Amino acid sequence: MSIVEDIGAQVRATADDLPLGQLAEALERFGLAAERLRWVRQESANPMGVPELSSALEHAESAGYALRVAQEQLTAYLTAIGLAADDSSAPRAAPERRPAHDAPRTTSPATTAPQPATAAAPRWWAVRVAELTGGGKLTGQPDEAIADSGELLRRVVHEVRAGNRERLRTELGRAHADVGLGLAALTPPLLRELAGELLGHPPRAEDLPRLHRQLGSRTHDLLPGLPAPVLDTLLARVCRMPPPRRNDTEQPHAADPPVTAGVLAGILLDRLGRELPPPAERERRTDDARARDAAADDRRQATAARDRRTDAEWERRAAAVGQQAATAQRRAAAARRGGPSPSEHRAGATGMGRPASRRDTDG
Repeated sequence: MSIVEDIGAQVRATADDLPLGQLAEALERFGLAAERLRWVRQESANPMGVPELSSALEHAESAGYALRVAQEQLTAYLTAIGLAADDSSAPRAAPERRPAHDAPRTTSPATTAPQPATAAAPRWWAVRVAELTGGGKLTGQPDEAIADSGELLRRVVHEVRAGNRERLRTELGRAHADVGLGLAALTPPLLRELAGELLGHPPRAEDLPRLHRQLGSRTHDLLPGLPAPVLDTLLARVCRMPPPRRNDTEQPHAADPPVTAGVLAGILLDRLGRELPPPAERERRTDDARARDAAADDRRQATAARDRRTDAEWERRAAAVGQQAATAQRRAAAARRGGPSPSEHRAGATGMGRPASRRDTDG
């Protein structure tokens, strides 16, 4: 594994570990709590922490925007070092082939002693693909025709739909490691879109068991060596949920998430009876999804601002009602004691303190 590939794997792992799912769940819970408290406040003059909750919701939305910007920056960095997830990665140049005899015909070629043949070191990507698919070792050099992750995804989808695990192992194992790793960044928007079509609505937390039932069995048939937490994490991210907790010793192999994501995309396309969209169409749909997310963020922010204005109005009304209630309580307490109310007492005291008129003095 080269240094660039190792850096790319670490950057992808960092991007995958950004807590976007946890933050989305927190925003949803904040919204539900705010709605319930606003309903309760219609019957009570006590603010009950609604202003604080609105402030927390605003901070969470700002954090979500910052996390999305960080994820885009990490993707841009991967593109800059040649590990782009889409079809923009530059294809590798074929090695220059020099002619076998580049000396003049009149010159006899120099004789060299034969070098002992050395076995090529196994490629880590091909070794892990063989372990995941439950097959033997993959030999041979990478296929230069698989120049980008989009082409690899097309081949993976074709073999998944055919149900041919041997061919699936061959196609995955023939890819370069950086091309295979690119599946991890190419497939997330596609998986969420396809899962939404399968469910009939955008995937939510309560849809996770259903996705497990419909996709888990076939995924493990094609990838018998796949650790269970890898599939759990991918489906949780499709549903915008936090991934399950795992120990440091249970960290997945760098090849596990991209291979599993490509297989999941093929299974979903097969269940829906759809073909893999061309690269231009996938890019357009990704842009549309980002635009929808941005519009949803704008709507959430507008709703939060409107809720804050409503909360401020309720606080003003609650303060006025509280003052009226306190005055009424003082009057009721004075009436129970049999004396005049505080206002009447003050008026009486003022009348007693006035000097008597001349008519009263003269009788």
